[in-house]
Amino acid sequence: MGSFTYQTIVLVLIGAAVFVLGTTNIRGHFRMKRPGMVFKGKVLNAKLVERRDKEDRLIQHYYELQVQCRTQNKTFNHKIKSTTEYEKGEEIQLMQNGGQITMVSNKSISLGIAILIAFAGMALAVFPVVYQNAGKKEGSLVLTVLLILAGCITFFSYMKERGRNLTEIQGEIVDVLYYRTGDNKRFSKPVESYYPLIRCTLDGKEKIFLSSYNSSRPNVYKVGREMKLFYDKETRSIVEKRTSPALLVAAAVLWCLALIGLISSFM
Repeated sequence: MGSFTYQTIVLVLIGAAVFVLGTTNIRGHFRMKRPGMVFKGKVLNAKLVERRDKEDRLIQHYYELQVQCRTQNKTFNHKIKSTTEYEKGEEIQLMQNGGQITMVSNKSISLGIAILIAFAGMALAVFPVVYQNAGKKEGSLVLTVLLILAGCITFFSYMKERGRNLTEIQGEIVDVLYYRTGDNKRFSKPVESYYPLIRCTLDGKEKIFLSSYNSSRPNVYKVGREMKLFYDKETRSIVEKRTSPALLVAAAVLWCLALIGLISSFM
């Protein structure tokens, strides 16, 4: 048995991390299916919390919601924070998450993709070990499996997002939130990020939300700039970007590489 190199250890650790990511999402999927884990809440009151720094830059923006929660056994009031504006009387989806009540995220991956991610992590972790100890041919076969799995993950991720019934809407940047982490030190500098605050209209009502996208450059998001957004009526959520067809190209490339590797392994 050959000794482990630095590259081998790094790949094994990355593979283990990918495997944990997949299994975590698998557990999360089944946790969401448990009775009482997901429930509805009704907004009783919404309070905007905003703060600016000395340079008049927006550094804090969120809504403190007083929500009436309705679970299987009881009804109770609870405070949660949201970066999206909600009005009194609106219903929202909530869930139990690690002993806390949070809003349901519509960005979770499907069970099938989570399983594929877990298998891809396993393949990545064993690839360098097999290549080093079993031989080039066996290692190439594991790499081929990894490429096939990566292609499937990419393809099904694209199909899942494209399957959503989205309606195009218009948004406008009304402000930009400045976020800074870290301090000026000898060997490091603070990380600065800029998040656009976007206003759009849904069912005749204005709604403001903080974008999940950001830039390290202050001039990327201009106040007053219009943006193309999408609304998912089924989940009642705003989608900032549609999935790019480039994912299909990436999946095809990965499968072609896997085919080439499979052919070369038996030549």
